[in-house]
Amino acid sequence: MKIGIISSWVDTLALFQVLTRYDHEYLICCDQDGFPYWEKSVDSVLDRINMLWKFLISKGADIIIVDPIYELACKHIGNWIWFEVLPLFQKYLKDFVFKYSLVGKIWIFSDFWSFWKVQWLFENEEKDYHLTDEQKLIKKFNYPFHYRVKSVSSWIANINDLWVHNPFLIRTMKNDLRYFKDAYVDTVVPMHYSYFRMQRTIKSFFNFHKTRFHDLSALEKCFNWLVDNEVWWKYNVEIWINQPSDFLSRNRQLMWLIKRWNSINVNVEIF
Repeated sequence: MKIGIISSWVDTLALFQVLTRYDHEYLICCDQDGFPYWEKSVDSVLDRINMLWKFLISKGADIIIVDPIYELACKHIGNWIWFEVLPLFQKYLKDFVFKYSLVGKIWIFSDFWSFWKVQWLFENEEKDYHLTDEQKLIKKFNYPFHYRVKSVSSWIANINDLWVHNPFLIRTMKNDLRYFKDAYVDTVVPMHYSYFRMQRTIKSFFNFHKTRFHDLSALEKCFNWLVDNEVWWKYNVEIWINQPSDFLSRNRQLMWLIKRWNSINVNVEIF
């Protein structure tokens, strides 16, 4: 299967901690002209995604992956490309976030520019969910779910630019996490895949019996269920960018991650 990935580079490429383990062909559309997505409104990013989706389909992509907030937005706002988007984050929500919620109190964290639409997207996604038998027995369970939404605008830039074990970055993250620890939420949900790179810090901060964060292992189970990994597929990565490729050499960790044992084809093209 040829899987297209639309990103403004390292935000969605954090997914390759999972994707690199599976033998598929990946077509990465690195939209440097639109970088960074998190500083733009959801509607403007959807317009970019619509254009880039057509580009990847022309290159042979069977399905595309986009960042969580834009995946939900494609379904509830930009439904013209919904049938071509892999519902990875939606399965993550239904099979882990909603299913294992303890009392129905969920914290959503996102960037400053898009967090105001997040709760609305969640509420629409929640309409298709049915409580488990165990959740129905909990008298204090909140349904519809109760949400706490907070913007953490500096996180994505810091995670992309700094080493994830940087002491300053860890202290900054824990300072924001403390707010929701005091709010007694039972589940924390990131709205960008980049946050999963800090999963060790997030998980260690919370007591799993009180507040849960489902990490990349949960996303991997969702991906494995959605996409068949047939043995005849060959691992291969092609990167399509619309700016000079010099910046790729500055992201050595991610380049090493996606390279595996094969070469990477980098194509510069205007789209």
